[in-house]
Amino acid sequence: MPDTRFDDLRAYAEQAVRQPDFAVIRQRAARHRRRSLGAGLAAVLSVLLATGFGYAVATGSPSDPPPPVDPGPPADFPRLAQVVSTGPDDLYAVVERCVDCGRQLYASPDGGATWQRRAVPASPNLVTDLVVLGKGLLAWRDSRILTEDSSPPATPDPATMELLWTSKDGGRTWRPATVDPEPVAAAPAGTKPVDCRLVGREDSCRVYAVDPATGRFAPLAHQPAGFTFQDSWTDAVSVPAGGRMWIPGLDPVTRKPAVAVSGDNGRSWHTHVFAGGLRIEPQPDFVPQIYLPTVAADSGSTGYALLYRDDRRQDPYRTTDGGLTWQPVTGLALPETIEPGTVTADGAHAVRAGGTFQVYDDRQYWAVALPGFPDELQEPLTNRITHDGAGRYVVFSEKKLCLSDDGRTWRQVTVP
Repeated sequence: MPDTRFDDLRAYAEQAVRQPDFAVIRQRAARHRRRSLGAGLAAVLSVLLATGFGYAVATGSPSDPPPPVDPGPPADFPRLAQVVSTGPDDLYAVVERCVDCGRQLYASPDGGATWQRRAVPASPNLVTDLVVLGKGLLAWRDSRILTEDSSPPATPDPATMELLWTSKDGGRTWRPATVDPEPVAAAPAGTKPVDCRLVGREDSCRVYAVDPATGRFAPLAHQPAGFTFQDSWTDAVSVPAGGRMWIPGLDPVTRKPAVAVSGDNGRSWHTHVFAGGLRIEPQPDFVPQIYLPTVAADSGSTGYALLYRDDRRQDPYRTTDGGLTWQPVTGLALPETIEPGTVTADGAHAVRAGGTFQVYDDRQYWAVALPGFPDELQEPLTNRITHDGAGRYVVFSEKKLCLSDDGRTWRQVTVP
């Protein structure tokens, strides 16, 4: 497999999976402040040259100092850092007010009509990730890596450590998360499984479940057998919380793409190997996530998988029995895309590929325009559509938030 294939996707995947160290983030913030300061000084010098300084040169005498110039808040603040949903009406937004401000959390119980400020974990870090685990169940992750101990220390070093917190009441209260090495039989109903990256256990990657009552994470006792997967597989899956568990990976013998599915919260698994898929050869310095299948599914038994080909296109497959059998969607290979897409309320697959939305309608994919979807949110690299909560589809930019009830018709809502 040539090294030049999918270079742009590989670079993006490396950046997404390997977050920068906290020291690097501080350097970036310092550069941002220097740029802002430079812009402010340039504005002051312009005023001086146009007014007081020019008068002093003309008259040969000093002029009175000009009044201070207030540049006002930066134009790119406030901005949305993240928006997630745990149900049809429950939204959670992470907002940045300035470069050095701690991120703020807001919750809406009515689909964005009103917002209320919520607490954030007692952490000084600016790098955060809000993760949906279930209805009103959230995880808040700061900085880089969890320690090897189950519980984070009381006084962590924010430059070297990652903290994981959970909330079972929609962000009203938070508790430090713990990782229990003792396996559990199944994931609690209505929760999402998580990959090993979230809990800082990449060296021995397994599927983890969360206990909503305690916030404790633990590996499932029954892991997918004869199946190779790794950290960040959740980034390639779009499934509402409480549905089946879908995990993309590889068959360890043939190196062909595969998908493991559990319909009983992780007690048992069924793995399907796509014999017609591209064989993924191991290579040094290679990011295999971008070659694994991506999966989009609804809360029931309908799902879609996209498999890479050699010609920078993807073959779509469809299942209507919860992953037991898969049928290729004939007649069209989709242009290359990094997103799994979403399954709409009527069971169709909507995915952005080739600069347009492609929607499957039981026969083939068609290029369509989704009513109300803004043109400026078309880029899947930065504006991914999420479907974490059943009945709620979300897409956002730093300044705009749009929602859909069915995945097809969209509307803009207010932001906090």
